[in-house]
Amino acid sequence: MARSNSFRFGMQAARVNDPREWVALARQAEDAGYSSFMIPDHLGRLSTFPALMAAAAGTTTIKLATYVLNQDWRPPAILAQEAASVHLLTGGRLELGIGAGWARHEYAQAGLRYDPAATRVARFGEYVEVVKGLLAATEPFSYRGRFFEISGFQPLPRSAAPAPILVGGGSARILAIAGRLADIISVSTPASPDGRVDMARISLAAVEDKVCWIRSAAMDRFDQIELNMTVRDVRIADDRRAAARGLLAEWAAVPERLANVDRLTEEAVLDSPHVAIGTSEQIVEQFETARERWGFCYIEVSSSDAEAMAPVVERLAGR
Repeated sequence: MARSNSFRFGMQAARVNDPREWVALARQAEDAGYSSFMIPDHLGRLSTFPALMAAAAGTTTIKLATYVLNQDWRPPAILAQEAASVHLLTGGRLELGIGAGWARHEYAQAGLRYDPAATRVARFGEYVEVVKGLLAATEPFSYRGRFFEISGFQPLPRSAAPAPILVGGGSARILAIAGRLADIISVSTPASPDGRVDMARISLAAVEDKVCWIRSAAMDRFDQIELNMTVRDVRIADDRRAAARGLLAEWAAVPERLANVDRLTEEAVLDSPHVAIGTSEQIVEQFETARERWGFCYIEVSSSDAEAMAPVVERLAGR
């Protein structure tokens, strides 16, 4: 089945720990026309699945996306059991986002070994295969690989169809895995070797490369995959160049989180599909161009940008 060509939007939840504020944020996303409420998986904030269930209780129709779960926090069979349960209990509203893990400092905080990228990526390929197999299984499931061995795992409680699997990433190897296995692919920015966000990879050329990697791996199934674009920052501005200059200054101020900002120019920021700068009309045109050029119909933005995005979502959602 070919993917839909209609726009939909996902709101990635900001760090909110107060229960009432959390549910209010989920309702805000639903009322504003967002298709999904996207819940990050990081330490020092609400745990993902309990937060997701609280959001589900306060809403009625919005999809609830894990964006994205770190493979190293949960064994794949346990994740599949949790995901199947959440999908069933929410009436089929789960989008199961999974990633390879990248934030090195969180591994140190959790007391977990941060393996080299090649090891984490190889493990992630098996991880997605196991989770996908378990969610679809209607009889005992077994698997034997380099990293995981599962014997006779009983079928999970499930609704009519398993939750779609979203894989988020920005490297060639991760996007190749996604192209083979994912239902939704979120094109994001890869990590630097030291576990920071590699900002040099938000460029237009980098996005072109990312889509090519997906297409090459997906082959005949490419048209069935929904493509999601991570929009890191939204700035409503008449002076686009000044806004880009301001963003570069903001990014440069947090070197502990963002790498290689000094390799970006104002032009690179303005051309990047990962950044939305300009009037509402210009941002609408940017998203329409991204849909026509690459097939990006699913747009993810932070809840901190919800006010700026409101006229864009109203204009494009479902169209």
